[in-house]
Amino acid sequence: MTHRLYFVKPKENANADELAERLICLELVDEVLITEGDCGFIVKARLVNGKEPTDVASYISKNIGSRYGKVVSHCEYKK
Repeated sequence: MTHRLYFVKPKENANADELAERLICLELVDEVLITEGDCGFIVKARLVNGKEPTDVASYISKNIGSRYGKVVSHCEYKK
């Protein structure tokens, strides 16, 4: 199974607990980390059935809604 990390920038004054709960309830999301700074959330999501990283970024954005924030990037590093 392949995973990718997605950075989510919350809206100013967004409720961190509410957003984390919305993220972790998404089917493809396995882990949510709350951080400091502009990108307040790191989301670890699965890629299944040939989905591309941009498909999953769109899926996350659509399901959290613009009220909470937006996905600003996804990345992959391998050694």
